[in-house]
Amino acid sequence: MKEAIKYNESIGMKIGIDLCTTNSLVSVYQDTGSVIIPNALGQELTPSVVGVSDKGEILVGATAKERLLTHPKKTIAVFKRFMGNKNETKLGKFRFKPEELSAVVLKSLKEDAENYLHESVTEAVISVPAYFNDVQRKATKAAGEIAGLNVELLVNEPTAAALAYGLMNKQAEKTFLVFDLGGGTFDVSILEMFEGVLEIRACAGDNHIGGENFTQLILDAFLEKVGSKAGLKFDKCSSLFRAKLYKVAEAVKKQLTHNQSAEFKVYWKDKPLSWIVTREKFEEMCEPLLK
Repeated sequence: MKEAIKYNESIGMKIGIDLCTTNSLVSVYQDTGSVIIPNALGQELTPSVVGVSDKGEILVGATAKERLLTHPKKTIAVFKRFMGNKNETKLGKFRFKPEELSAVVLKSLKEDAENYLHESVTEAVISVPAYFNDVQRKATKAAGEIAGLNVELLVNEPTAAALAYGLMNKQAEKTFLVFDLGGGTFDVSILEMFEGVLEIRACAGDNHIGGENFTQLILDAFLEKVGSKAGLKFDKCSSLFRAKLYKVAEAVKKQLTHNQSAEFKVYWKDKPLSWIVTREKFEEMCEPLLK
């Protein structure tokens, strides 16, 4: 696969969308550079989650994510993995194709951009995994059209990462290896810089590995080392408690970014269950995924 991106400063203002498996965001290029646009909650990241409320209203983002485990039949995430697939998902009384679910997220991002810019937005550039085939790319463009956007360009995610890092400002001819490990998908690409053009020479990826898998490692280890001794079985817990367990596991993962250890602590049947995991142990657990 080859993709050449010529950096052109004369390109007018457009919104750029990172439509991701776990979280998505929208930005705009202004005089001071690229600016990430906050959503209605004032947050930069919008969870790529769609749901239907008990009243039949479409929910998107953080509101939908809160119901992901409590209302599993009315909420869905990680649907980016199924782009280009003809299967439909039933949420309440609605049925959605993968591109229609993506369109709900895109429409939300579009509205956030319009509220921020105080003008109508119709043009967009969307990043996609480098390994996306033609069917998946067409489905992404279709999602944009459903959301009311003219998708002028689909940029491979490693290329977008390279541009954001400023590789187009490098004068020398060089070859770069770019890793893009997201929440649910993974890309690795070799990019070549030549006369202001970034060209992908080779790429590979896995659309079923990402940050969520690393969170799951922590949760599984806690259940095995502590939960099993207390009679805690994940599949027997209420949906609310399962949601809480996953949130704690995610928080522990984030704490290990800055700390050498973190505590996984929850109350089960009014009794505290605690497990201390060190960064060294977590890295050891992650070794199979990293390989």
